[in-house]
Amino acid sequence: MYIVGIDIAKRFHEAAIIDSSGKIVVKRIRFANSHNGFLSFMDAVRKLDKSAEFGMEATGHYWLPLYAHLRQEGQNVHVINPLQSDALRNMFIRQTKNDTIDALIVAEVIRFGRYSQVAPENIVALRELCRQRFFVVDMASDFKRKIIALLDQTFPEYKKLFSDTFGKRQWNF
Repeated sequence: MYIVGIDIAKRFHEAAIIDSSGKIVVKRIRFANSHNGFLSFMDAVRKLDKSAEFGMEATGHYWLPLYAHLRQEGQNVHVINPLQSDALRNMFIRQTKNDTIDALIVAEVIRFGRYSQVAPENIVALRELCRQRFFVVDMASDFKRKIIALLDQTFPEYKKLFSDTFGKRQWNF
């Protein structure tokens, strides 16, 4: 079995593949954060003719499309907190940081099996939905405050004529 560590980025991801003993099988696979990029990446992984486990960091929201693609293909995917891979990096004397080394470190974290997964995908989806709801509610509140400020400046009598600025019309005279 191979372990594929993936360093997540906005436009291009980078992967490294190791075997179960930690020997580097493929040092660098760079692929676009797009459907075609995912397909070319999987073609490269399948050429190895062995099963693989995938590991990646939860970096912003950039990991979600690749994660969904891999899960849809039935792959075993581990999403770890970046603090866990940083902890492994800190064990090395030379703490060089680049995409290739980051991908290898993610693969090593998965190989050691000493990590905790990020929340399951349904929890991640609910969390994102809640964040979006809070964003929309805040935006609506800001919009209402701006409307009231404009009404106060241009039509101060409005409050006397209508019982609720944003509700159903009810005349107060």
